[in-house]
Amino acid sequence: MIAKGGAGTRGSAVRSRSRWHRTRRAVLAFLCTVAAGVLLWFINVLRFDLFTALVIALTVGAVVTLLTWVMAEESPRLKAAYWFATSREESVRPAALDYRMLRLRRDLRDSTERSDRTDEIHPVIRALAAERLLAHHDIDLDSAPEAAAEVMGPRLTAYVSHRPTGTGRRSKRDIDRALDRIEEL
Repeated sequence: MIAKGGAGTRGSAVRSRSRWHRTRRAVLAFLCTVAAGVLLWFINVLRFDLFTALVIALTVGAVVTLLTWVMAEESPRLKAAYWFATSREESVRPAALDYRMLRLRRDLRDSTERSDRTDEIHPVIRALAAERLLAHHDIDLDSAPEAAAEVMGPRLTAYVSHRPTGTGRRSKRDIDRALDRIEEL
């Protein structure tokens, strides 16, 4: 018979245990770095007074600790790198040769970095929003703008409904928020 909450409790215990091990490793790295700094001062490699040598050792220890901690936190999400492409990857043409991707990158760069070009990215973002609304919510952006506005939210609705005029730079943050919201639809 399975105890109530068995799998969930076991998973949280494993997560808290691995978090404890990562914290312990970071503290151990800090203490080893400080001990190495004190040893270097003691054998007169760090030619400072004790206080300055201790501050240097603590600073280096903090940096090593933060690096150790970040590496421990991010290591589960890393993917192995392969030097050779698989046969499937070789059969697909690279994105760098796809003229649509090249044009999209150029338009995105121009709209956020240049002040002498019209905005060519807004129609693409509007088309993406309309496609996502139609595919996931069965709402047509042009024929039912009220229903679309209710699903999209106020920021995306404002961005999609007002095409930028002029040639000024567009906000990277606004474009990023619009794309994030489209992905959530």
